[in-house]
Order: sequence, then C-alpha cells, then structure tokens
Amino acid sequence: MVAPPAVASDIFAIAVSLALPGIAWAVLFFLAWQRPAFSASLGLGRREFWLLLPGSLLASFAFLPIAPISNDVMAVSFAGAVFPLAVGLLTLERYAPPLRGSAGTLLVLLTVEFLVLLGVVLLAGAGALDSLAAALRVSPNAAEILLVTLVAGAITAGVFAGAEASGDPARRAVAAAFAMIGGVAVLTFAGSQAIPGVGIVETFPYFLVPPLLVGIVAVAAAPRMFPGAEAFAIPVSFLAAGWGVVLGADVLRQPPLYGTGAPGLYVIGGAGVLDLVYLSSFLGFLGAFATHRLAGRSLAPVGRRTTDGIPDPIRRLREAYGHGVDGSLGASLAASASAAREAAQQAQRLLGRPRAPDLRPWEGLPVPGWVVSDLANLESVGRSGTADPREAFRAWLTARSLVAVGRELGRRRFASVAERLAAFGIDLAILGGAGAALFALAVARTPGDLATVLGGLALNTAIYAFVAAALLYFALLELWRGATVGKYLLGLRVRTRDLGPIDGVASMLRNAPLLPAMTLLGIGLALLVAAGLRGSAIAGASLLGLGTGTLALLGLAVAIVVGVGIAGIIGVLVMLLTAERQRLGDLWAETWVVRATPPAAPGPSRPPAAGARSA
Repeated sequence: MVAPPAVASDIFAIAVSLALPGIAWAVLFFLAWQRPAFSASLGLGRREFWLLLPGSLLASFAFLPIAPISNDVMAVSFAGAVFPLAVGLLTLERYAPPLRGSAGTLLVLLTVEFLVLLGVVLLAGAGALDSLAAALRVSPNAAEILLVTLVAGAITAGVFAGAEASGDPARRAVAAAFAMIGGVAVLTFAGSQAIPGVGIVETFPYFLVPPLLVGIVAVAAAPRMFPGAEAFAIPVSFLAAGWGVVLGADVLRQPPLYGTGAPGLYVIGGAGVLDLVYLSSFLGFLGAFATHRLAGRSLAPVGRRTTDGIPDPIRRLREAYGHGVDGSLGASLAASASAAREAAQQAQRLLGRPRAPDLRPWEGLPVPGWVVSDLANLESVGRSGTADPREAFRAWLTARSLVAVGRELGRRRFASVAERLAAFGIDLAILGGAGAALFALAVARTPGDLATVLGGLALNTAIYAFVAAALLYFALLELWRGATVGKYLLGLRVRTRDLGPIDGVASMLRNAPLLPAMTLLGIGLALLVAAGLRGSAIAGASLLGLGTGTLALLGLAVAIVVGVGIAGIIGVLVMLLTAERQRLGDLWAETWVVRATPPAAPGPSRPPAAGARSA
C-alpha cells in the first residue's frame, strides 16, 4: 500500500533537488553581473559562474580515476567535485593570502585530521568500538559518531589555539575555514550512510542542514574572523560546505562500499550538478548570502581593491551604448572615451610596444592624424558634457571607429584559424595515440569476447579517464607553459588580455567546451580499438550503459563523426565571428591565443599633437 505522505515527501525532495541548482545559479549570476566588483572581491565572479554552470554541465563524462580499491575503482568527477572544490579553495586567495601558503596549510591540516578520523572509522568497522558502545549503552554507529565528533573537536581546538597564539589574521582565517569544514564533515558523517551497489546517501531534508547552517554561523562569526570585511563569510561558506561534505561522506563513508559486490566505479561527485558535493557548496553560498543580506550588510567590495578586469574596448563600447539608452549621457561619453583610449593601449600591448603616455595613447602607432584628433575631440566632449542625445550618439560612433582602428592594428598578433586548427591537430594526434594505448591495455586486461570487453569496468573506466586526461592535458600545459605541445611547436601562446599567463580557473574554463568532442572521440576510439583486438561479434554488448548491437554501433559511429565535426565547425565559426579570434572558452575565460613574437609593424607615423583638431 502506498502511503500518500511518503509519496508527497519524495516528490517534494526531488523538486527541491532539481530547483536548487537553478536558484543558486540565478543568485550567483545576479552577483557576478549586477555587482561585479563585489563578486570579484569574493572570488565568485563571472569566470567562476561560467565554470560552475556550463563548464560543469559540459564535464559530465570527465571522471578521473584515483585508485583501484579491491575489485572497484575510486574516481572523482570534474563536474560534481573538482570544479566546485577548486573554486572554493581558490577563494582563500581573497581572505587568507597568500594563496599558495594558505591553501597548502589548509590541505595539510585537513589531510592530518581526516587520516586520524579515517583510522577511527576503520577501527569501528573492525568492531573495536563495540565495548565503548556497550559501556555507553548506545549503538555502535552512535559510538562511532560520538568518537569522530570528539576527535574532530579536539583537533580543531588545537588548530584554533595555534592560530590565536600567532596573531596572524591569515592563520586565523585558515583556522576558521578548517573549523567550519570539520563541522560540516561531522554533521554529514552523522546523517549519511553507505549502501553497497548504490553509494553514499543522505536523506531529505537533513542534507540541507549542514551547508545552510555553516552559512549562518559564518556570517554570525564574520565580525571576529574578518573585521571590516564581513562579506568574506560567503566564500568561506562555499568552501566549507563543499569540502566538508566530500570529507564527511565520500572519505569517511567510502570504506564499507568496496569489495561488496560486482566490480564498480565509485565516483566522488558522480551525479554532476545534482551531486551532494556540488549542491552543498551552493547551499553554503546561499545560506551565507541570505543571512548577510538579512543582517543588513552591504554589497560593497571587500579586501584589497578590485577592478572590473582587464580593459576590454568592445565591452566598454557596449557599456557606453547602454548608458546612452538609459539617458545617462555623461556616463555614455565617459565610457566612449575610455573605449577609444583602451583600444589604443591594447594595440600597444599586442604589438609589443611600451605603454604610451595616458594623454597620448596612440603615440608610436602607425595611425593617420585624424585618429589622434578624434580621440582629443572625444575626450574634450566627455569633459564638457552634453545634454543632447545626438551629440552623445555621435561620440559613441566616433569611439566605435577608433576601437576598429585599434583592433585592426592588433589583429596580426592573434593566431589565425588555420594555425589554431593545425595546433589542435597535433594535440589530437598526441591524445589519440595515448588513448589508443590506454584502451588497448584495458582490452588486454579484460577476458572474454567483445561484448564482455565493452561492458567491462576496465574499458568504461578508461573512457572516462581519457576525457578527464584530455581536459588536464590542455588545462595544465596552458597553465604551466602557456601552450600545449601543438601550440608551442607553432609559436602560439594562451594569454590573458594583458598578455600575462592565465590562472587555474581560466585554464579549466577555456578548455571545458572541448569536453563533448573529447567524450565522443574517446567512445569512438575505444570501440575501434576493442573491435580491432577482439573481433566484430557485438551482439548483446553495451558501452557506458548503451546497447551496441550492429546497427546501434554503426549509428554511434556516425553520431561520433558528426558530433566531432559539428563541435569543430562551431569552434571555427565563433573564431571567425569574433574580433579577437576567440572561441567560446576564450570568451568565457577572457583569454587570447596569440603569436609568441609580436609581428613586425610599419614605422610609426608622426601624428599631430594631442590637442590638434581635425578638419
């Protein structure tokens, strides 16, 4: 007999789980676009939004194997775990600088604590706590939770005492984050359970409590932790909720799962944007943000001074147009003048020239005299102001023409579409060779016919690993060296808009759009290798849970070729349609692919003085 209250509860739980990502994305979008300086100061700006929304959706098949355990394999999902955990850890740069020292300190502390707690859990699994449970007259599970709580509390107290004794605000901030991660971990451990063949589960509505609670506590404690910068409670909560859940559930609750049934792949964050790790990070963020606003605190930038990013003349033009439409003519004139000036400065950077004086930004560039005169006139109008919308629109048109001049000057520095395709082809050959070797090894390790191989753990794990490794190949080489092997051989580099090296968020974000093509390539290559090594009898086979009879296999092969081709065509079209030859990932991450050596330019013209007027 079906119980209506139970059915209603299940429906409500599913609805809440599905709605939470959308609500969280909407709030983060509001912050990143309506309060860009504030969100950037927290480390939760536009780039982080793109990484956590479309980046995570595109990374659904990127599972990185960590270690074989018994007959099973432990892996971690980029979508459901790596991306939110990395963003949380990188927010330490904002409230506990320097990043490298603070992050390293926190990770060392967490490793020590959870190795100790994991020892407690393993002892409990071996029955070593049964006598304690009998003495306390509680269940073994309750005794285990009590001991984990006491040990975590003792370690946290020691870390806090050391931070307070040092008097270092950065250490105090790290200690606060450590304490909140531990609190979420203990609460999550108490409310979760491991079910062999299923994974780790936590019931509704309990799974809402730890992350929301840490957001409330962080805001309440913010005046002491971050005096004068209470908004840092928001990124602390994002960090603590995600890391607390992964440690309290996926680390401490994992041991009973392994070796209990058929070989399987256990993935931390495997449910992607619906996984508890991913959702908890956003729940901590939502709880802290809502409490911050209910407490009447401001949305002003915190910490060190932030800007709206590296100047982008095209974005500035859009701002100028928007101000004009809104009737803010003074702001429109100022943004138009800024766009023209930034276009000149950008051209100077791209051509490898030293920065020109602010009053003569075109100095040394091969431009006709009217360019200098038009900028002088534009800045003069901006200083004097106007009440005439037509004058403001003419100023915007002038700025647009000057931005076009600067764009043409710098265009030769950007890598051509042909160069980028050639570099990608080299990288694809490297990845394809490594992938074929990986799939051949997986096939060799799996006895049986082709159907057994395609449905086996080894080949399926290898496909997920190939997708994850492809992302790491592009992201890590571009982070460490500024170029993949293909780009390096062709003299290309990935750079920020100021031609500096990119950071970890940008490297992951700009390469996330490659993941669908890498997924299709991995599946197709795995099928090709398996069929070549084990024959063509495929009746009853399945791969990644999909049936692969003869017709299905042919259809899948066609879909792979078409899918990779469409992904490539879209990438080329976006590069052709953007002024700076950026593909989708470059637009999200605000990066360029440029030639390492600036192109030779004609000798500079001798423009008239900045105050000269055009005819």
